Parts: sequence; structure tokens; C-alpha cells
Amino acid sequence: MLRRISLIAGSAAMVALSALPASAAPMHATTHKLHFPGLHGVKARGTYAKVKKGLKVHVCAEDTARGVFASGAVVVVQNSTRKFQTNLGAVAFGYHHSICRNMTLRYSAHVKIYTFTANNKGQINHRSKTKKLF
Repeated sequence: MLRRISLIAGSAAMVALSALPASAAPMHATTHKLHFPGLHGVKARGTYAKVKKGLKVHVCAEDTARGVFASGAVVVVQNSTRKFQTNLGAVAFGYHHSICRNMTLRYSAHVKIYTFTANNKGQINHRSKTKKLF
């Protein structure tokens, strides 16, 4: 009899521990597309998703003009007070070359994106307007 009671109690405890509430179930982040501002010589694309540790970002840049030495795309994220920020950029060197970068950025309250072109001396020739996402 005592054996049955301990078996029933053990089974009930196992069922109670294995049943997770809906809030504890793994949540999948929704991925959103980044629409970068247009600039001659730059083709940029990317995605972002809000995750537990910040903002997971994927950015790609392609050099589309022969006269442009390098082209790039940048994502800048800030905290809610705009006191701290971090960024992720992808820079492609050479005609029809592309480069992609992935990173989880720490902050996710405010996001801005822009594109640029640079010369062979490391100076930025042209920069698009900064687009605020949120």
C-alpha cells in the first residue's frame, strides 16, 4: 500500500514539474526587413528581430557603381534615454562585391539606419539621410 502511494505521489510530482505554463514556452522573434535609404552606388538590405538580449541584426551592403571605391550600410541602436548606443555596419569594397554582417546589439529602444560611399583615402564621399525606424 505504501509503495502505491509513493508511486502515485512521484508520478503526480513528475507531471506537475514537466507541464510548463504558456509564458515559459520558447517564443520566436518576429523578423522585420530593414529598408535602407537609397544612395547611388549602394545596394543595402537587412533584417532585425527583437530578442531577449537586445536586437538581432543582419546587414548586407553591395557596391553597385564602378566609380565608387567602397559602399556601406549602418544600423545604429540606442537605449531608451539615448545616452548609450552601438552600431553594426557592413562595407563592400569593389564593384559588385557584397558583404554581410550579423550581430546581436545590446540596445533596442531606438533604431536608425543610413548608407554611405567612401573613397580610397578612407573618407566618406556621400551619406544618405538617417532614417529613424523607432
